[in-house]
Amino acid sequence: MGSGFYVSADQEHVGPWTFTGEQVEESVRRHWPDAVVSSAFEDFLEIEAEIAPGRRAELSFGHRHGAFSFEDREPLFAPLTVVYEVPRDLAPEVPVVWWIDYDAELTRMNLNDGLQSFIRGLA
Repeated sequence: MGSGFYVSADQEHVGPWTFTGEQVEESVRRHWPDAVVSSAFEDFLEIEAEIAPGRRAELSFGHRHGAFSFEDREPLFAPLTVVYEVPRDLAPEVPVVWWIDYDAELTRMNLNDGLQSFIRGLA
């Protein structure tokens, strides 16, 4: 069974993100107009977007806890691109943390040094 990654605002230091699911959907569609964003599950948005030709992102945004989640499977570039762009759009000054589901050790991520640096921060 695979692991999952989670990304959220650094709630311990600054509290949760204040953006709504509707704002997440609007941001995703601004960046990737052909994206599919559904709210089939009450507390989650399911996001599917083709980030680049042949690079599909599949991830969720949980309203209740204000966290993005995605499976640990290659290429991580695609879901991390969404996780990078949406918070930069909606809350660029809010610090971001990530954790893996089996240990929940929070690690800070930097949105200010560009997408490639952000992705390397998860490696």
